[in-house]
Amino acid sequence: MGRTFCSRVSTVMAVIDRHERVLLCRAHSSESPWRPVKAGVFRIPFSKLSVIHVLNPLFSHWFVAATPVIGRFDTNARGKRDRVTHIFVVRREKMLTLSLHMRADSLLDSDYSWHPLSDLEADGFEVYPRELTPLVRGFLEGWIPDGVISLAE
Repeated sequence: MGRTFCSRVSTVMAVIDRHERVLLCRAHSSESPWRPVKAGVFRIPFSKLSVIHVLNPLFSHWFVAATPVIGRFDTNARGKRDRVTHIFVVRREKMLTLSLHMRADSLLDSDYSWHPLSDLEADGFEVYPRELTPLVRGFLEGWIPDGVISLAE
């Protein structure tokens, strides 16, 4: 069987702090669902480390962190073809900042906020993908849930 490659793959980062809060973002002045932060994650060969690049409207962040879990969210299960999101789950205290540069051309078009995991688990909280919540809970408790999000490796 041939391997099918997706035409669209994105990477996001679910950062969890020591208080079990998750860093999420959404478009500024929007009622859109909260989402994990977009990031580039580059695995360091022959190690258990990754370099993470977060480019937001104000800063360009570069981190290095252990690579504990990478989830794969396949939107085909929701009827959207050829879209895959890799979700890099990491604890904030396990990340080491390499560089942080302010962007000169910044326009604030996103809101960033830490949300308690219990809020994400509440019925009225809008997060995309909704399956992010059991992935993060499973990560914290040492298990990975069955369902739409699977392990990427």
